Amino acid sequence: MKPMKRLTDKKKLLCLTLQSLSMASAAIVFFIYAHTFMPLPAENMKRSVALIEAFSRYELLADGKPVAFFSSINDSLQPEGMSPSADQDTATKTYATACWVNRWPLLPSCNGLLLTANNDSAAAKRLAAANRRMPEIIRKAIEDTRTKVGLLNKTIEETGYYMKTHNVNDDGYNIIAEYAEGLEQRKAKAERLLSVLTAASEGRQTAMRLVTKYTVISKDTAGNTLRTPCSRLTTDNTKPLILLQTNDSRTPGGAVTLYPHLWLTPQIDSGDGITTAAFPGCRLYGYRPDKAKPQISSGTATGKDCHDMPTVLAPDGSPVFTANGVFAGISVKGRIIKPAETGFGLNNLLP
Repeated sequence: MKPMKRLTDKKKLLCLTLQSLSMASAAIVFFIYAHTFMPLPAENMKRSVALIEAFSRYELLADGKPVAFFSSINDSLQPEGMSPSADQDTATKTYATACWVNRWPLLPSCNGLLLTANNDSAAAKRLAAANRRMPEIIRKAIEDTRTKVGLLNKTIEETGYYMKTHNVNDDGYNIIAEYAEGLEQRKAKAERLLSVLTAASEGRQTAMRLVTKYTVISKDTAGNTLRTPCSRLTTDNTKPLILLQTNDSRTPGGAVTLYPHLWLTPQIDSGDGITTAAFPGCRLYGYRPDKAKPQISSGTATGKDCHDMPTVLAPDGSPVFTANGVFAGISVKGRIIKPAETGFGLNNLLP
């Protein structure tokens, strides 16, 4: 009987040990999960954000190859500032606030991931509408360019007449000569554009696309500006949020990474205090990224997941925290987009 009793005791001890280990493991997991909900002090909120530079231009494609470039599409869906070359005038540079995020709820799993607002959503809708009217748009672009060439020819004739009837000793002659040289360059450029537009209209498949290159701008410990290229992972332009990732998949030292939880995120009711971390004014014209510093601003929730903070202080893409520092969402057009919209493992924003 004693050997049987000892065997039974060992089995009970093993069961208790396994149960204890399971409970200990569960406790550890719970502790780690609870830790990801810890409030952040103001300094850590600042360290959770990054400044993003977006360098964008539109391309006109003929049979899939870019043949012309432009900076914007107007309300009539016509390209503006079209050029046969991808020069500085065909691009726009904007800035946005983003925040470093972990992919998984329990593990430090940032790997250079950034969450920000989809500032190209309106442009994507306009672009989609334009692509449905390409033959008409190309015809109008050809007409406008042909008119431009005609006007330039007329102006060149006028300046040529002046230069024939005056000489270098006359007041303003050098100014007119320089102006005439610029006119010739503009005419040559317009004629090249007219040529590629005409070729594109002759039975070729045409489309337009928006190309954007992203860069994270930061400073090292010595105050030197660092530029880290990153790529957009989100392909769906209907989403209010997009996911970026540094090209080297690295998160800079000192960055604080946020956890976009699906469950147990704080509920913000009307009248509750909120805090945002952002680069104030980064969406304004003439913003100086070399002077950029993250700042903390306070405001109030106004109900229906909205807040009262001006976009200058809380530009789209800024993380929103409760008054005591718990991550609650992302500010987009005055609304607080909850982390749950990113999906488990950020899968809603991944291709």
